[in-house]
Amino acid sequence: MNHVPEAGWVAYLADEIPETLKIEYENHLYSCDKCLSAYMEAMEKEEASLDMEGMDIAGPVMNSINRLKGESGEEATQKRKEKSLRTIARHYLIAAGFTILLMAGGVFQTLTEYVDSVESSSAVETQSVTDGLIEKTFNWMDSIEKKNKEGFRNE
Repeated sequence: MNHVPEAGWVAYLADEIPETLKIEYENHLYSCDKCLSAYMEAMEKEEASLDMEGMDIAGPVMNSINRLKGESGEEATQKRKEKSLRTIARHYLIAAGFTILLMAGGVFQTLTEYVDSVESSSAVETQSVTDGLIEKTFNWMDSIEKKNKEGFRNE
């Protein structure tokens, strides 16, 4: 078998050739590196063309669905926007309602009192390490000074 041209590989990839010819092409791929590289190039070109065509698949699908429903694309888009705005407004109203209920119930007041009590208790209990060391050093120096004064008096 002679080398398969690139157009043949494109037809092979598009499934436009008979089954017997497909089998011949596949068997030829096992033995011919040149045709294998031509096949790979044809695959890459086919993949690139599919990527370009398939970029916006959602738009045509949604238009088809809307046509089946009897709506135009603009009407359906407008309905989706209105529904989205209603949903957003509903969520804000629910959040505002819960906030008002929590405020009326005193939850936030209780929470702030608890935080204040925790802050005040932690401020009294904690002392920095540096402050503690300085205080101990001064106490030690004072005790040495007192011992020296007592020692001079006893002599």
